[in-house]
Amino acid sequence: MNGFAVFRLFVALSVGLLTATASLADSKKPRVASLNLCADTLLMQYADPEQIASITWLSTDPGLSPYAAKAQLFHHNRGHAEDIIKLSADLVLTGPSTSPTTLALLKRLGVATLYIADSRSIAEIYTNVHSLTHAIGQTQRGERSLQLMTESLTRDLRRAASKPVTLWPNAAFIQSNGLTVGSGSLSDELLNHAGFHNAATSIGLQTYQQFPLESLLRVNPDLLIVPKRQRHYPALAQQLLEHPAFSNVAHFYEIAPAELICGTTRVAKVVSALAEKRDQIGRL
Repeated sequence: MNGFAVFRLFVALSVGLLTATASLADSKKPRVASLNLCADTLLMQYADPEQIASITWLSTDPGLSPYAAKAQLFHHNRGHAEDIIKLSADLVLTGPSTSPTTLALLKRLGVATLYIADSRSIAEIYTNVHSLTHAIGQTQRGERSLQLMTESLTRDLRRAASKPVTLWPNAAFIQSNGLTVGSGSLSDELLNHAGFHNAATSIGLQTYQQFPLESLLRVNPDLLIVPKRQRHYPALAQQLLEHPAFSNVAHFYEIAPAELICGTTRVAKVVSALAEKRDQIGRL
């Protein structure tokens, strides 16, 4: 079974599960507090405003959250149980950044919690959206969002499959300090959906390793994907991106870091934008 067939089978099973649980989950809409940045993002995407008891202060940073403006409207916490105990939340969202001490205190107090893992693949985005929207009584909203993402990803995957894999161009994510993303990452999967080979994987680099400048120039990717620069707040970590050697790279694409820090259905827009860049490269 090829990759496209596997993707379609996974989508069919996921949508079926969402439909089956919709009536049960939407019957109750609890008040929810979040102690994790990525849980914040999902909560603000799917919950009614009155359901949101608290989110972390990190979500007010436009560099970290696509909903930074919306985040200003809610109570902010520092990721500790003490910050939200008095808010009478029915459910607390936790994640990889939640400390064991906080988890233990919430358990001791009998507070209901839901763990939201970091999405390292498109499949895990489906899992997280389903888990969250079911828990907060917004399953139908989650189902619709996943359906739109599926339709968009399917279109782009078909576009990518219309050309032999051997003719796909190479692309590389280059972050501050020269960090890149390799195999087994969400960004790597998004590149493949858009019809690109990940240049980092061609030399065996894993996620969040440095892409040495010499190696990068030797691979000579057709597209460099870089974070949108904070021109008002320059940093030494960004100097690599201004190296004269990059003048030989024909194509750049800037992306706001907040779009990829947390895996959400918004990744479909990232894939579509990358697919457009791939088509531009193919026309040259």
